[in-house]
Amino acid sequence: MFLSDEFVYVDLNKTGSVSVLNWLQALNFPQRQVKHHLKPDEAIVSSGILKFATIRNPWDYYLSLWSYGVKRKEQSGPYLALTRFRPFKSRGYTQNPYGAVTGFVPALLAAARQDRTANLQLYSDPDNPEAFRAWLRKVMDPKLAPVLSGAYYSSRLHRCSGLYSYRFCNLYCSGSKTLHSGRLRDPAALEEWVEENCYIDRFLHTETLAADFRSVMLEHKLAKAETLDSVIGTGKPMNASRSAAAKRSDFYDMETRQLVAERESLIINRFGYQFKDG
Repeated sequence: MFLSDEFVYVDLNKTGSVSVLNWLQALNFPQRQVKHHLKPDEAIVSSGILKFATIRNPWDYYLSLWSYGVKRKEQSGPYLALTRFRPFKSRGYTQNPYGAVTGFVPALLAAARQDRTANLQLYSDPDNPEAFRAWLRKVMDPKLAPVLSGAYYSSRLHRCSGLYSYRFCNLYCSGSKTLHSGRLRDPAALEEWVEENCYIDRFLHTETLAADFRSVMLEHKLAKAETLDSVIGTGKPMNASRSAAAKRSDFYDMETRQLVAERESLIINRFGYQFKDG
């Protein structure tokens, strides 16, 4: 989160947030608070300042999440969840104490069934589509939700949605108590809840990140065009975690392509994303 007097940018990992944060710092906005992946409190949410965030095509999001694990390993949550036995990792107690307690045994059993040596191999080659597909099937498996995230599991969103949708809802929507109550039992109920509780005014799409950022800055008179041009440059943000979109067709087969479509229907429907070759 980058909080200034005039706006707050809420950053979700693997959505181009590094580029946006670098641009904001280069523009020398007064910083009230800067902390990665922090959700603003209700006072900020209900204030009149601009609230913007980043969003990404779900197929690219998962490819980027896997690629990051291959390159950065110890900094990747899914990597640690699948390759380490961590029975006492955070179980989401602050979001849902009852769910955290009842989820301990399922998490323990699911973790015990994992072949961590085999899971390590899923991260051994960044150019191996079969490894990516096997990893994706694990990350999308509802039975592995308690291993991936205690809060995700206790929310019960794993029954109908993927980890990306949970992260979107948890970071970009008010009403955390309802989100973690287990009452959002199907995609329709979740979409209705998001429509009522998403507090973000503008979303910047990773696929058009530079243009979207420039548009927001200009529309809200936060920066001048010539200043933005000098900061953004060519408008092609690069960082170590990007998912080579050109490889999308090579990494996804029809099964995994459809798996993402089903589990991430919330984001796909809300933003009109499509799977595009190349």
